[in-house]
Amino acid sequence: MAYLIHSKEAREEILRTLGVPDEAALFSHIPASLHKKTSAPLEKGLDEFELLRHFESLLAESGALLKDHACGYGLYRHRISLAVDHLASQREFVTSYTPYQAEVAQGTLQALFEYQSLLGILTGLPVTNASLYDGSTSLVEAVRMAMRQKRLTKPTVYFSSGVNPRYEETFKTYFRAPQEGLSLTLTRLPSNKETGSTEWPREAADIVVVQNPHYLGVAEPLVDLKELYPNSAVVYLTTEALSLTVLEKPTDWGAEIVCGEAQSLGMPVSYSGPGLGFLATTNEYMRNMPGRLVGKTVAKGDDGNPTDAYVITLATREQHIRREKATSNICSNQTLMAVRAAIFMASLGWGGMQSLLALSMEKALRFQTALLRQNSAAVVLTKGSLFHEVYWQSENLSAVIQACVKEGFYPGVQISEKTMLSYFHDDFSDENQDKLLSILKKN
Repeated sequence: MAYLIHSKEAREEILRTLGVPDEAALFSHIPASLHKKTSAPLEKGLDEFELLRHFESLLAESGALLKDHACGYGLYRHRISLAVDHLASQREFVTSYTPYQAEVAQGTLQALFEYQSLLGILTGLPVTNASLYDGSTSLVEAVRMAMRQKRLTKPTVYFSSGVNPRYEETFKTYFRAPQEGLSLTLTRLPSNKETGSTEWPREAADIVVVQNPHYLGVAEPLVDLKELYPNSAVVYLTTEALSLTVLEKPTDWGAEIVCGEAQSLGMPVSYSGPGLGFLATTNEYMRNMPGRLVGKTVAKGDDGNPTDAYVITLATREQHIRREKATSNICSNQTLMAVRAAIFMASLGWGGMQSLLALSMEKALRFQTALLRQNSAAVVLTKGSLFHEVYWQSENLSAVIQACVKEGFYPGVQISEKTMLSYFHDDFSDENQDKLLSILKKN
């Protein structure tokens, strides 16, 4: 349970129950020579917010305080309802126990079933798992699943120009050495320099991966990849799960697998983690899907009446049973994060998630519009369909970063020596945006 300090009334009730007149009498058995007014030379206690302000003032004195940042690049800070923290912190959920013993884990299994159901609505696909480690490893799992389903041992793979380079690094690390006789040929496709959109070739590949939105902050124009490449397995990747509420459905792209990072569904950005990898697909891929799938059935309750029952299904594919023949051996489960995501989605609803995403989209539009007016050459993708990150450049980027830090915020993620990617989260102030614009004008 949560820790609550004893109130005056509670202390008086404790003393009455113990039959002692005051606190001094409670400790009378301890020699008076050992009594001290306090156990240490401490200052007067502060409440929670006073203490936070005190630490901020100490940091400010050292010149090390960063009160805000505009960093995104695959991890996105959004407002999180207090209900998510409160419900997800229930001790029934906060456990490392794997719910294989269904009769004592119905609560956790039901929460995961709800997560799968909500994610199915979000992706538009009928089968989802619960869950994977993070977005980058979910991409690896998605491609491996396609390889198993299509019986491919040496496939050709296309990555759209928008696939996050960090995801590509993870992908290449996993496939660096042939695994179980598998190898692949990866091609990263070029992009239009003005819009950032991927330039799709006529020649097909065995597996095609498209990331939307593009890692440089623009939305890819819709292309029916299944029509373009009829015999290819199409994988839709996103690092911003909330985007699925406003952009074209993955199935409109011809996707039969959807994967990515769901950190934005109720997880704070805490030094880049924890994340939540997700994976959704069609029924035909079900038996080749890695990770856990929670199923729902009907059983007879203690009163003899039918009741809902939840269980991990298709578990014969997992490593604790099949060992090296398992569908995956890197699918670390993120149960608590999946529960948080379920609570987040259920508490906001579809419209609420759209409204939340609109906050950062509006801030990006405000900044890019002002920057174009101030110096159009500073915006790199001038004709791209802006989503919620702005890709800009400066000849004196180092000076710009230093000036922003002095103002108490960091301007974004540095992409190259002269380019920066800025994500203005829901509560990033207009004042700091204006400061950044002013700094860019001077540099």
